[in-house]
Amino acid sequence: MPKFKVGDRVERIDPLVPPYMHIGVITRVIPATNGPDWVTEYDVDFGNQVIATLYETQLGLAKSP
Repeated sequence: MPKFKVGDRVERIDPLVPPYMHIGVITRVIPATNGPDWVTEYDVDFGNQVIATLYETQLGLAKSP
């Protein structure tokens, strides 16, 4: 079962993330078909036409603004 859903505001968990890719919104969930939940992938829109596909382990739920 995916940890996040479309529309969730998330942040990247990594000390080397550029500022423009720190907070984004989930736009698509790509479930893991033959593996554990942590290999679920998400398309994250960071704004300014920057969209990245990231694993669940690279993301955390962002705090309210």
